[in-house]
Amino acid sequence: MTNNKETDIKSLYTKIPILTCPDNVTLPVPPELTAEQEEKFSKVREYVDSILLPKEDDRYQEEKNWASDACLKRNLRAAKWNLTDAKNRIKYSLEWRREYKPSDIDPKTVEAEAVTGKQHLNGFDNNGRPIFYLRPGLENTLPGPDQLRFVIFNFESAITIMPENVENIVIIIDFNKCTARSSPGLGVAKEFMHALSSHYPERLGYSLIINAPWYFWGFFKLLSPFIDPVTKNKIKFVDIHNPGKTVQNAQWVNCLDFINENQLESEYGGSNAFEYHHETYWKTLCERIGKSPN
Repeated sequence: MTNNKETDIKSLYTKIPILTCPDNVTLPVPPELTAEQEEKFSKVREYVDSILLPKEDDRYQEEKNWASDACLKRNLRAAKWNLTDAKNRIKYSLEWRREYKPSDIDPKTVEAEAVTGKQHLNGFDNNGRPIFYLRPGLENTLPGPDQLRFVIFNFESAITIMPENVENIVIIIDFNKCTARSSPGLGVAKEFMHALSSHYPERLGYSLIINAPWYFWGFFKLLSPFIDPVTKNKIKFVDIHNPGKTVQNAQWVNCLDFINENQLESEYGGSNAFEYHHETYWKTLCERIGKSPN
């Protein structure tokens, strides 16, 4: 027989993800550019406008919306304000988007990847960044192009639900129940890091690694050469069973230092008692991003 305490706890659970940013967050203010940076930005804007699709093309407006001022500035920052590098980066991503069409990924084509909740969006951090949970221990498919497409689908979804002036995503990776056999292979991880750095530059706010198993550290060492140093510095580790570790090592942090408890899932120290229920989550997400779940 279920006791009253267990009933009270279960009554707190919700299947509805938080996909709208709360009002009580501190939204970032875009940094001002120096005169030299303004000049480089103007040159990049002129260049990008010259390589966009013709105005008569059906996809022109979508492409122009993607090549926003904020997008160009992110690429300039990623290129360390090297004009040639920034132009090459943007051209490469523009060509990739024309071929891959990431914003057009049909939810039906990636839903099989979503059923376990191994990747889901839920909540926002203290600066309005969407929180993207990765739980490789819930992996349900074999490595392949659909796994990467699902990551891209989630990135595009996170960008869609961002408040104005927010540019970054928070990634929480929980290795609970993950084994060396079930975890994504090095090839998939490399493709993920390549897509992140090449086509979504300056989009990662920070990543929190939780429940890292012993084999993760060797895997991380192999992957490190493929991770941009700036991105690598945004990777932090969390020991939910030993919060005091944050005092001993700056690489170890507490989730609640970045995320309000009502936005953080209860499994990680928050009060958001979210329970993944695929049909409810998928319908809620698709409605929020303006796509049909069926």
